[in-house]
Amino acid sequence: MTLDFVTQSDLLTLGMLVVGLLLYAIFFLLARLGRLQPTLRRLSAYEALEGQVGEAVESGGRVHVSLAGNSIVDENTATSVAGLDLLGVVGERSAISDQPALGTTADATTLPVIGDTIRHAAARKDALEDYDPGAARLVALDPLSLAAGTTSLIVDENVTTNILIGSFESEAILITEAGSRRGLSQTVASDRLEGQAVGYVAADHPLVGEELYVAGAYLTDKPTRLGSLVAQDVLRWLIVIGTIVIVVLRSIGR
Repeated sequence: MTLDFVTQSDLLTLGMLVVGLLLYAIFFLLARLGRLQPTLRRLSAYEALEGQVGEAVESGGRVHVSLAGNSIVDENTATSVAGLDLLGVVGERSAISDQPALGTTADATTLPVIGDTIRHAAARKDALEDYDPGAARLVALDPLSLAAGTTSLIVDENVTTNILIGSFESEAILITEAGSRRGLSQTVASDRLEGQAVGYVAADHPLVGEELYVAGAYLTDKPTRLGSLVAQDVLRWLIVIGTIVIVVLRSIGR
């Protein structure tokens, strides 16, 4: 029996996965024991979040969080989880208001998870009696229609803070333009270049690249999130060092 079907690339991927899991287990245990306290660089979007929610609560407005058309059962799962992490924090901090957080999506599989996230956030604040099932909205079934529908939602639902986190592309400009006309504080986080460009130009607090995926570590004290963040950073440096070593060895003929 041979293993000819296993390529070098497969072995490398498997090795990275094993190392990543080991690093995560180590840093998770350290975080859980209170021995992991990394210094996180400043990200204005996460620093401003508490003030944005507080302003919405005080003014009687709502915080709107849109997860674009991201699903929880495909290659966009990681982006969806990051958005749900942020929505959970926003939902919990705005649960004391009579205007709970509003979550929107263009994917039917994500809709019930958004509703459950907001409901659990209200439960953690003993505010289930104020939970509104309508706080989770399936606005449309494609990104462009979601953007068009959200522009009306911003006005009709008295939104005071607008947060877009997901696989937004150029259609995000429709939502941010509607928010700008109302003078809203806006945050845009996208894993697509077009969406990042819109966020950089039109949002008060853009998140670029991997900054989207660290919401849980920045906004909560969960050991799972903190351990994952540190493991990713260490793995990234190991990959960089490994790449340099390989290049050097090949350049000298080995």
